Amino acid sequence: MSSGVVTIPVPIAIYREEQLFGWWVYALLGVMVALSCYFLKIRLEGAEGTDNYPHSFGIIVGFALPAMLVIGVLRMTTEVTVGRIDVSFGWLPSYRRSVNLGAIERVETVRYRPLVDCRGWGIRSGRDGERVLSARGNRGVRLHMIDGSRLLLGSQRPEELASAINNAIHPGS
Repeated sequence: MSSGVVTIPVPIAIYREEQLFGWWVYALLGVMVALSCYFLKIRLEGAEGTDNYPHSFGIIVGFALPAMLVIGVLRMTTEVTVGRIDVSFGWLPSYRRSVNLGAIERVETVRYRPLVDCRGWGIRSGRDGERVLSARGNRGVRLHMIDGSRLLLGSQRPEELASAINNAIHPGS
């Protein structure tokens, strides 16, 4: 007799890499938030007087909190499972891209110039319409898709990532 419980198989990660953006990105955002809060505080005090400190503090916290949440998004996770590659940004993923392994024609490790080739790091479009997902550095894995498109995944360990993808596409070879 069946117990009526349905189980959903959880994909087993063959490869997983978590990357934070460069320290300077966090420092720059922190300085921008601090300066914005400072100038907002000066403006509020100048407009309303210094006797309204709790009000201005609440507005500053209300302004800084969303900025800090944006900083929390700055993390890239790449995971290769049996049937696909998942790339997400954020601790609670605000962006997720899945690639079916059957749609990949060829995999290659590459060096690229983030500022020149795709105007920086993050979720980008590179030259010739190539989609780029990167967090730091200048190395990655380029996926040549069967449909002719390309996807570049930034990685601090591109050789391991390419090997994991190839092993997932061609198990046992």
